[in-house]
Amino acid sequence: MAVSKSPISASLRLIAQTGTNAKGEPLFQNRDFKGLKPSATDDNVYAAAEALSGLMSIPVSRIARVDTNQLIEA
Repeated sequence: MAVSKSPISASLRLIAQTGTNAKGEPLFQNRDFKGLKPSATDDNVYAAAEALSGLMSIPVSRIARVDTNQLIEA
């Protein structure tokens, strides 16, 4: 059985370390930006993430792209 995928949506996630807990482990906060075109290139998404991270009061430690796809039996 062959399966293909069809893009449904994409979002940009900026992950920032907001501090540490009592054990000294890092605490993170996510900022999600929905409505990203699934066809957007990774280079363009990264450039947008860098621009948005400059507007945040907390330094961004990671940038992630979250893609949602539908699996279709071919």
